[in-house]
Amino acid sequence: MIALLFAAVTRLSAPQDVPTAVFTEPFVGLQFDYPKTWTIVKSKKRKDQDRSTLYIPIEGSSEKAELDVDRTDFHASIDLWQTIQLRANEQLHRQVVRQWTQEVLGVSMLFSRIDYTDHGAPTSAVVGLFYTRTSEKLMLRLTSPTADFDKVYFNFNKLLETLRQTDGKLPEEDNPNVDLAPASKKPELAPVKPHAIDTSAKTAKVVLKAPTTIDLVVSTRKVTMRVPLGWSAENIKGNEFDLKNPNLSSQLHVEFFSTLDSDPPMQALTKLSARVLTSFSTVLTREDTNPGANKAGCTVSLVWRVGKDDKGDVVAGESVGSMGDYYFLTTYRQTDKSQSKADRKLIEALLKQASIEQPQ
Repeated sequence: MIALLFAAVTRLSAPQDVPTAVFTEPFVGLQFDYPKTWTIVKSKKRKDQDRSTLYIPIEGSSEKAELDVDRTDFHASIDLWQTIQLRANEQLHRQVVRQWTQEVLGVSMLFSRIDYTDHGAPTSAVVGLFYTRTSEKLMLRLTSPTADFDKVYFNFNKLLETLRQTDGKLPEEDNPNVDLAPASKKPELAPVKPHAIDTSAKTAKVVLKAPTTIDLVVSTRKVTMRVPLGWSAENIKGNEFDLKNPNLSSQLHVEFFSTLDSDPPMQALTKLSARVLTSFSTVLTREDTNPGANKAGCTVSLVWRVGKDDKGDVVAGESVGSMGDYYFLTTYRQTDKSQSKADRKLIEALLKQASIEQPQ
């Protein structure tokens, strides 16, 4: 089985620019970034050596958390997987505290939180399966002392922000009604290509131009954003501004960038989403949408999260929209969950029509 034992252990206030390295699981074709302070040990029990354990120091403790990376052959329903986890832990006399689904890269990740006693010490674990349409799937297992589990799990979510396929493509959700080729008895390496994803819409045909225009300067060049009626810009300062709408209950902040001197669009969204994550104490749900061209030919991708901070409920949304050599990032945050549903609908309607132009 493929087990990702994700255990991160930096304090929530720790610096975010810790040097990182890239870990690649070559047989399922997935990789993620991890702090260089972690140590990796390859399994010596399997000839293909595809299983690894990452040992992570826990700040303020002599204990270490572990992150095992492995894979499992599974092609059935979500309910069956969760039932298997429940029954297996019942037989081990371990308590399954919670089971839930979280979207990563547009695909469900199936989680089970387990509490138990290991050699007299309270221990917590999260087992997760990346429910991709592949015969073999990435499975995650996060384990740490229960006392440190909250900060470990917080950083685990930060690691999920960097998860990506080695071939640069986006995964598909599994469907038990679709036949898949059986897993090979001899492990085969997944295709490897540069993982950067080109989200530009250079070949997309513009079929709609929203009527409202917003002019700004990006990397010393004039750029225009088109948005639907009802939206207007305030506080324009260089490459950023606030988008307002009479029906929007909270601020929508927008920043523009050029791909010529900034991160690629999807990488920029990943970094923005990781920064926003640090303001959460708990993430209950996360939804990602695959990059896709909207009605105006602008390639858009969104991340929505619902959780809590130290003051209460939080709903946050980040998006990226790219056309040609330019892209924008949007940031939304609401602490009143009763308002967030209508806000989300309004923002998603905006992003279906938003576009970017460079005046000639």
